[in-house]
Formats: sequence, C-alpha cells, structure tokens
Amino acid sequence: MKIAFIGVGGIAGNYRRSLKQLQRSIAAVCDINAERAATVAHEENASAYTNHGEMLRNEHPDVVFTCIPPGAHTTQVADAAKSGAALFVAKPVAQDLETARRTCDAIDTACVISQVGYMARYSDITEKAKELVGDTKLAMGFGRFLARMGSSHPWWGRYEVSRGQMVEQTTHVFDLVRYFLGDVSHVHAYGIKNVSEGIADFDECTVCNLQFESGAVGNITSTCVARAHDNFATELVGDALYLKLTHDLGLRGQLGDEAIDYTGTEAGYFRQIARFIDAVEANEQGFVRSSYADAVKTLAVTLAANRSLETGEVERVRI
Repeated sequence: MKIAFIGVGGIAGNYRRSLKQLQRSIAAVCDINAERAATVAHEENASAYTNHGEMLRNEHPDVVFTCIPPGAHTTQVADAAKSGAALFVAKPVAQDLETARRTCDAIDTACVISQVGYMARYSDITEKAKELVGDTKLAMGFGRFLARMGSSHPWWGRYEVSRGQMVEQTTHVFDLVRYFLGDVSHVHAYGIKNVSEGIADFDECTVCNLQFESGAVGNITSTCVARAHDNFATELVGDALYLKLTHDLGLRGQLGDEAIDYTGTEAGYFRQIARFIDAVEANEQGFVRSSYADAVKTLAVTLAANRSLETGEVERVRI
C-alpha cells in the first residue's frame, strides 16, 4: 500500500504515528512549506514535493492523507480521488459547501474509499454509549468545547482561513451529536467578540441551539478564551437515560436504575486510522464511520451556525 500525505503540519504527526504503529510506511509527502516537506520526508524516508498534482502524477499513491487548514482546500482531495487513491481527510473537509460538494462528486465518480478524521466516533466511550443507547429514542444532545487557544497554529484565529471555532474545532462536538441524534434541520446561534486580545478575529464565545430532523433538540457551547474541567464533553438524554461522554475516556450517567461508570482505554485517534486501513484493504466503505459525504453534513451545520451569528435568525441547514 503506497501512502502519501498532502500537508504534514499539525495533525499529520498524529496520523503518522498511528501509521508507524501499524507498520505502514509513507512513500511521499507534499507541503507548501518546502523545508517542512523535506524534514518530514527525511524522517519517513519518503519523497518530498511542494505541488500535490506533481506528487499524484509521479507517485500514483494508493492512499492519500490530506491534512490542511480549511481555507487551503481547493482541489486537493478531488484530485486525489480522480487519481484513484483512497482518501483520509482531516476535519473540517472545507470552509465552504461549494468546494465540499465538488469533492463529493469527484469521490462518487471515482468510487474510492473516503474517511474524515472525526476520531471521537471511534473511541471506546462512543462505542459503549452506542451500546447503552440501543433503540432508545434520544430527545436531547448537548456538548461543549472550551479551550484557550495558543499560537501554535497562527492561522487558526483568522476567520478568513478557519471560519471560526465552531467550524474548525467544535466541529467534533457537532459531529458527535449528529452521530447519535441524526441530521440537524435548523440552528440558532449567538456569539460575542473581543473577549480577549490577540486570540481570534471572530466570535470567541458562542452558543448554538439545534433542532434535529427527528424532533430532538440540542445545544453546543464553545469558547477559545478559557480552559475548563471536562472541556470537551457530549451529553445525551432519552427516556430514563442520561449519558455524559467526557472525551477522551470517561463515560458516566444513568440508565433506568443502573448507574453507568465506564472508563475507556482507546480515544479513537489510533483506531480511526486502523479502521481506515482495514477499509482500504477490504475495499469496504462500510467499515468507515465518518465518510466524506457524512462529514459534509457536519460542515453544513457549522456553516449554518455561522450564518445565524451574522443574521441573528434561525437558519435552515443546507447541504
């Protein structure tokens, strides 16, 4: 299996470590930063490129990992699909639906395996929560992502590149509530800017109410100016059911008269890569819990939340 990377900063290091654990080598890497590309290529004994098209033409990879900021997405994933490569894409898949739709079309036409890096879908606590929920109809899902962003990713605080915290970071929470409660029909968001100097040029604190197509309701809160205990958490409510997933490993709650107290060991970061490699080898999209097409639905929810911030109105989620 010939593996290539487009973008080797940030999260790419996590994926590289998982591939190393799986004893899978990387044949080629591409990054617009030539020095970074050369450094990673040397570490992986791989070829280095600064143009992804040239890499695809020369290397003919079987698998392409795309790990670039939202604002950098143009044709990289679609080009890799057209080359016949299976695709692993870091979230979010784009910063606009037009790019995401074009890419979806390319993936469908090429009939290649696709997966997006929503690792929380692959964690022990998510698997356990799915088992506990079973056929219970969930009525409410809410969550939060509370952090204070540093300077490790200078592009992150620029709306032009990241499209804000809900799109780039809290997307994990939006995606997980979708995984449990299904598609979202409407959102209504509020936010506040200029809470902290120098962190972001967008709303640094947001709340977003969700209406699901099932009739369920939800709420997701975000901040990039303050850390908190249990800063990444998702909570689920149904008849005689309450579960709190504290990511990455804690699951607590109540199921009827039974108290739930479960601690996982796998956070999903490694398992998502292992599951993807299995899917590629078996040519079985069904092994994947987070396809590109499904990830576009999560993107659509967060983009609708951004529109609501601008208009102050309830916004319909448009795919």
